[in-house]
Amino acid sequence: MTKKRTAQYQLTKQFLLIFLGVLLVMNLLYVVAASRFVYEFVENKAKSIVSTLKREQNQETDWEKMIDTFVSKKDDDALIVETNEGKVFFSNESKEVFHELEERRSFKLLKNIVLSDDELYYVVEEKANDFSFKLAVNAEMATELVSGMIFISLILNLMAVIFGSILIYFSMRRWSNKLSVMSQEIAQIDLMKQAELTIPDNPIEISNVATAFNQLLKEQKESIEREKQFITNASHDIRTPLAAIRGHVQLIKRRGESHPEVIPNSIDFIDKESKRLETLSNQLLTLEREDLTTPKEMINLSELLLYEIEKVQSLTTFEFITEVKNDVSYFGRKGEFQQIFQNLIENAIKYSPGETKIKITLEETTSTIIFTVSDYGLGISDKEKKRVFERFYRVDNSRTSQTEGSGIGLSIVEKIVSSYGGTIDIKNNEPKGTIFKVNLPKT
Repeated sequence: MTKKRTAQYQLTKQFLLIFLGVLLVMNLLYVVAASRFVYEFVENKAKSIVSTLKREQNQETDWEKMIDTFVSKKDDDALIVETNEGKVFFSNESKEVFHELEERRSFKLLKNIVLSDDELYYVVEEKANDFSFKLAVNAEMATELVSGMIFISLILNLMAVIFGSILIYFSMRRWSNKLSVMSQEIAQIDLMKQAELTIPDNPIEISNVATAFNQLLKEQKESIEREKQFITNASHDIRTPLAAIRGHVQLIKRRGESHPEVIPNSIDFIDKESKRLETLSNQLLTLEREDLTTPKEMINLSELLLYEIEKVQSLTTFEFITEVKNDVSYFGRKGEFQQIFQNLIENAIKYSPGETKIKITLEETTSTIIFTVSDYGLGISDKEKKRVFERFYRVDNSRTSQTEGSGIGLSIVEKIVSSYGGTIDIKNNEPKGTIFKVNLPKT
């Protein structure tokens, strides 16, 4: 039962069905052509005899002696001639032939053709000036010739089907074996090791499938590595504030009664670290969910950006240079654009030395809205530019809490921008630093 489900069996079966269908059509056409040949053969033979008979008009023909010369005895043709005087002359065995044809069966599509005792005749009845005649031309010879040719054709067709089936079956085995090898390799693949499928040279379709699968396998391995790194980094970022909170709780338990002065500092620290945990949790949820519950609306991005800059400005010593075009509006969700503005501005602050400048611009063209944040900080190498949007990745590659933040802010920005069909690019600033550029298409 399993064998019938193999590609080799299925392809051979399809080939046979198509081949038999083609042969059936060709043989039907051949039978039609052969029938036409038989008909035209006996028709021309009958016309030739009729033409010869008509030349006997107004001649004093000795029909009793001459009648057998007009038809072929060997072919069992039959002729009856009746003169105007009422005399009737029969060719050899014509009485028997026409007697059998009295209960003849004619064919509507083939004029003058009648069937008698499994023999075909072409029958003509005509009247000349001084006589009338009935002619029956036997089509047996032509029919036997055509039947023999059809029989030979069927034998050749049968041989073609048999040998063709064998050839296609074993030809398909080569392709089927390649698919079987591919299936075995897939079953034995260990994603944790460097493994890939063998790519056959041909057929090109199987080669393309193997190549595409190897590419998918590569991407899957990279995805697994990213997820492992994500788990490691997330665990670290969660464990660090939890350990600090637990440590201060233990400190309050041990020394709170005897040294109450430690309680306010510990509570402030616990509050700070718990907020850090809350921020991390919210950012993780933002990454993993598709928040479509909040309806989109027309947002004044200019006002929203200036408001976010004002909030940050009051908490930092950085100097902000702003070039914000008035009344730049966009159809979207306000919370998502707050995330974009906040995360890119906070990212510039985190990786810039204190009291330096940060430039923020917002402009629009006929088809695009452009938002940029330029800093004069550490800068990002070309290699790291490809990875900064990965979860928990940090340019300094450190997993300490010296640089505040969760390490997933840029991942959130990239996800939101992509959801609007936009792009985010990273360029080097001069003389140093980084420029983040967001392009949002107008809808």
